[in-house]
Amino acid sequence: MMWHAPIQLCFLFTPLRVMATKAFDDRASSVSDKPPPYDPISTSVSVDSVRCKRSVFSFPQSKRASVLSRIREIVSSPDYTLSSVAPIITSCAAALQAAEFSNLIQKPNIEDHTALYWTIVNNRREALWEFTKFIDKFSPACSSDLRLACMTVNDHDLFMQLKLGDNVDPEDGSLRRMLSCPRDEIDVSRHGSNEVNRPPDDLQVHEGDGMGENYFFARFVFRMFQKRLRIRQKLAVEFVAQGRIWVLRFYMGSKGRWCVQYGLSEPSVPVYPNTKLAIQAHSRPHCLSCATQRPLLLDLTYSHEPMVPEGSLHHYRAIEPMKSIIGFECPLDDWLMNDDTPYVDCDGTLIAGLTVMIK
Repeated sequence: MMWHAPIQLCFLFTPLRVMATKAFDDRASSVSDKPPPYDPISTSVSVDSVRCKRSVFSFPQSKRASVLSRIREIVSSPDYTLSSVAPIITSCAAALQAAEFSNLIQKPNIEDHTALYWTIVNNRREALWEFTKFIDKFSPACSSDLRLACMTVNDHDLFMQLKLGDNVDPEDGSLRRMLSCPRDEIDVSRHGSNEVNRPPDDLQVHEGDGMGENYFFARFVFRMFQKRLRIRQKLAVEFVAQGRIWVLRFYMGSKGRWCVQYGLSEPSVPVYPNTKLAIQAHSRPHCLSCATQRPLLLDLTYSHEPMVPEGSLHHYRAIEPMKSIIGFECPLDDWLMNDDTPYVDCDGTLIAGLTVMIK
């Protein structure tokens, strides 16, 4: 494996009955496909005993409070029937105007969090998908709460399905639609993963006899990597691992050099990571006789100070001045723009692997 230059540090939402909306598309923080069904929750209360009837919402002044009370039961009560979730939510939604119901379930009105937050934390996924049918686009506050929930339960797949990482670089989503470019693939493997999901050996970096249990591997597939980078001069993605939200960026630095950087996003807690980034090499069709290229290996480790989210830097600096950093940055050569680079395949795809061990 070839080693690169040393790293640099970056300090720095007519009343009518509500109908379910169409599935969200890639233009919003949204859900595009329902996941496989989750295990049902064992309960004892029947549908009839908890179904919201119109008489319950007879008085306008009590409608909102009554609906919120029903919603609280759905997301927190241990005694409800899973099959009753959809009819209850539909009836509750019908009691309010569409915008009012959407606003209600996105406000932090249940123990300082949204109803959607509690569906994730309490593993009420069926309720989550039913609620999202009545939301065109997540409000900023709701999106932040959902990010926190996914981080709390350490669920990268749900984070991706809800498209909660798209806001890290919204313009890239618009560009990908113009280019008919698929979303970037991000897969996270943790210690103890089975053989099927184990990352390829050419991208995962091994440390001696073992790296301990507190590590993870993230694999990235960036389609049309060079074209997107040439157009916008930057590219960023987020993912969830080890109870934190991480970010990986490629961009043109202030000194006219391409850089790669990884760090933490809000509301993650600080971490001391040892990190290696491996970029997969590809054989070129016109150079079959060329020697097999090894992955490009970049050491992104800095063990002296904790890494913190950029938005929290002032908080930690107030406690210990000059005792925290917001990311690890490594300069890259101009191979990113080279048409013949072995690190981008003939379709313009770049594949990389991030191995992170947390001390």
